[in-house]
Amino acid sequence: MTDPIPTANEVIAHLNERFAARGAAFRIDSLHVLPYVNPMWLANWALESTPSEDELEIVEEEVADARWRFPQILGDW
Repeated sequence: MTDPIPTANEVIAHLNERFAARGAAFRIDSLHVLPYVNPMWLANWALESTPSEDELEIVEEEVADARWRFPQILGDW
């Protein structure tokens, strides 16, 4: 990541890599990104899809970690 604020595609790649490393079949292809950077540094993105019950814990843990590491992302408009 060259920009201090990563793009949605960079975060998607990171999350899908983490899901694969933990053995989850769940993958994402898009994120819901607010069209601005939140001045309070609250995360400006969320998943658009929901994992199955058996993978929910893995996905929630990885998303929580990613939201901490990458609270603000840029949309790929």
